[in-house]
Amino acid sequence: MTGRLRTLLSKLRWVAERVAAPLRTGDGPNKFRLSSVDTATTTYDGDIGWASRPPATVRCPQCDAEIFQHNARDDLDCPRCVGEFDPEAFSDLELLHLTCPVCRGRMEHGQRHPGSFDIPEWATCTSCRYHWEFEHSYD
Repeated sequence: MTGRLRTLLSKLRWVAERVAAPLRTGDGPNKFRLSSVDTATTTYDGDIGWASRPPATVRCPQCDAEIFQHNARDDLDCPRCVGEFDPEAFSDLELLHLTCPVCRGRMEHGQRHPGSFDIPEWATCTSCRYHWEFEHSYD
């Protein structure tokens, strides 16, 4: 009976180790942080506010070229033609995609209030789980 009990205990210990292993914190990549207290997503990193908006790629209305905007305050200058646009013209241009500032992947983005805003209100990277939120009041 002692041999069977010892075998049973060692198997239970093995199962307990397998269950507990993912819950332990360490120096690995599993550093869980919420992007914001205002969001209900399980993301690893994130930012809030238009000034922290991820880099964007828009379409030039004059020649259909892609214009890359590093941050929300940069001018939008077409690399192929003479098209030059102020940062305020962002909502008038066709947004092609947002680029994740962490892994440089394309982000999913959208609007929560399409009748109120002409800009993206959120963006999430499906690769590294970075999340960005546009901050605004509901007044």
